[in-house]
Amino acid sequence: MFTNISWGNYIVVIVLLLVSWYLFVGLRFYFAEIREVVTGKRKLRNRRTNDLEIHYDVVQPPTFTDTSLQPSFGEPEKSIIDIDAFVEGLKNVVNEAAQRKLVKTELQDRLSLLLCKHPSIKNSSFRSSVSELIISECEKLDTISLSLEEVEQLWTKNE
Repeated sequence: MFTNISWGNYIVVIVLLLVSWYLFVGLRFYFAEIREVVTGKRKLRNRRTNDLEIHYDVVQPPTFTDTSLQPSFGEPEKSIIDIDAFVEGLKNVVNEAAQRKLVKTELQDRLSLLLCKHPSIKNSSFRSSVSELIISECEKLDTISLSLEEVEQLWTKNE
């Protein structure tokens, strides 16, 4: 019954069916994203493990050599509230920088102003984590990235 169909013809038909199926699924469910890529509004990026929403950070216990950096009683609660406000401000600054396509110096100035608004973070035990958060939020921008040294300069700029 199927002796008239060769393996070559069979493979061609299967490949055409698969291509048409994936084309249908892509256009049906990802039409907006495909249109943005084609018109140039969005760049194609490889998804790395850093782009995932879940981050596993190794927490290092803070070492206190200076007495001004040692947390006082009740300090973690105040710091956490201040850090929450700082994180919201940081996300707003990064989103605004992405929308307005700010240059690196303008972003650094805005981050410096944000750090001035939250001076309690500078002397808290969460400073290194906040610095890493600033770096990771800036990595979301395709055009601007900050190094740890540049973030430390932002901390010292506010003195």
